[in-house]
Amino acid sequence: MDNKKTNITESQQTRAYAAYYGLWVGLCWVASFSLFVMGLKQSPVGSLSLLVGLCSVPLCVWLLRGFRESISPLPLRRAWYLAWMTYLAAALLCTAAQYIYFAYLDGGLLVRSYSEMIQQPEMHDMLQRMLPGQDVDTLTNEALTAFGATPPAQLALQFLFWNVLLATVLAFPTALFSFTRESSSSSQEK
Repeated sequence: MDNKKTNITESQQTRAYAAYYGLWVGLCWVASFSLFVMGLKQSPVGSLSLLVGLCSVPLCVWLLRGFRESISPLPLRRAWYLAWMTYLAAALLCTAAQYIYFAYLDGGLLVRSYSEMIQQPEMHDMLQRMLPGQDVDTLTNEALTAFGATPPAQLALQFLFWNVLLATVLAFPTALFSFTRESSSSSQEK
């Protein structure tokens, strides 16, 4: 009975820390999304968006290692669960920010920016090479019209799907860099 109580307490502890860590990783993702949107008007900022987004993975590894060293040992399974829950919390925070952006702040900026980008000759030529025999102008206009007509809640759900997929993909490598290795802990005991 005591082992079951320990597992429940451990699970609650893991979820609580995952929510807290997810806040920090999620803020990284929100900052990355914000920089992406700013990059639509100022190109150099767009590159910074990618860098900030990529920094969320080392941040998560650092947080999980801190958990491992100061809170509790982190076997691989628990490390994966903690990483996955952390990224899921980040995904929810980022999706909420994306919903707020599309519902109240965008005002068609994203569609206009992509429309302007597609009108550039080099982009138009690249699309023409990618889609030979297709009417690129019609396809892009239909896609942009559909995107512009999509309600903010549906856009947020689509982003949530991709954020959860990203969380699932990033969880295992993060856990591999964060878990307590059995050989190192057993050598410390000797």
